[in-house]
Amino acid sequence: MVDFIKLKDDEEEGDKKKKKMNFLSIKGFLIIFLVFFIASSIIASFTYSMSPKIAVVPISGPIMTEKTTSIYGSSISSREIANTLREIARDDSIKAVLLDINSPGGSPVASEEISMAIEDLKKEKKVYSLINDVGASGAFWVAVSTDKIFASSMSTLGSIGVTSAGLSFEDFIREHNISYRRQTAGKYKDMGTPFREMSEEEEVIIQGLLDEIHKNFIQHVANSRDMEYSYVEEYATGEVFLGSKAFRLGFIDEIGYYPDVIEELRNISEGGETAIIVNYGPEPTLLEAIGVEAFSKWFEPNTRSALLLE
Repeated sequence: MVDFIKLKDDEEEGDKKKKKMNFLSIKGFLIIFLVFFIASSIIASFTYSMSPKIAVVPISGPIMTEKTTSIYGSSISSREIANTLREIARDDSIKAVLLDINSPGGSPVASEEISMAIEDLKKEKKVYSLINDVGASGAFWVAVSTDKIFASSMSTLGSIGVTSAGLSFEDFIREHNISYRRQTAGKYKDMGTPFREMSEEEEVIIQGLLDEIHKNFIQHVANSRDMEYSYVEEYATGEVFLGSKAFRLGFIDEIGYYPDVIEELRNISEGGETAIIVNYGPEPTLLEAIGVEAFSKWFEPNTRSALLLE
């Protein structure tokens, strides 16, 4: 009987030892796994930080100084793009940059802000642009600022022109016997208001502004593409060109697509085929993700005229 009790105690002790050994084995495995995971993460992070990279910066949508969202879509912020380009310029691991363009244009100020950031970036790295479906007006201003322009033969680009447009309610006001009370300190303070007809003198002033911006646009293209002002002026009618025609006219450098541009950028970068592609596309805000911001803009009036590179 005593031997039976002792045998049972020995079995229980053996089970406890087995359980303890199993626990220690699992604990050891987890520790080893954790150490391996941390070491791998550190090595991967170090390798990533030191590897040559090609930065891809999307420029998609209308170009404005500040980002806006409406039922018609979202614009992009030139300030955000310019800040991104300045950040890229400071990163020594980035050897080349691609501006991935799909934009109808935007404001002259916003387009010039991005263009100036590109000029600074070109002092440090090669900057290429790829025009996808469309790269017109302000987007074309941006594209010609880069070292080399690629586009599809079916891309629409160019549109070297400026527009100012807005709604007009003077006929509606007159027909419904509504009075527009005008009090200004400054003769032209309400110039362009939709509530009265613009005078001939005011039209001359607005046209002068448009012409001045247009001349700057033409000069920028001529300087960037190493062309004569008169040659660019001949095609600066505001019309858009297919990529095939733009190539024949010398407004782009090559007919090509995303893989073609990436391959060439890999060839000119230090990393070659091992260069890492880094996308600098913006993350959607929470409001954009759930559509609240778009809904809030649904009935927002927009009657004032604006100068746009479109």
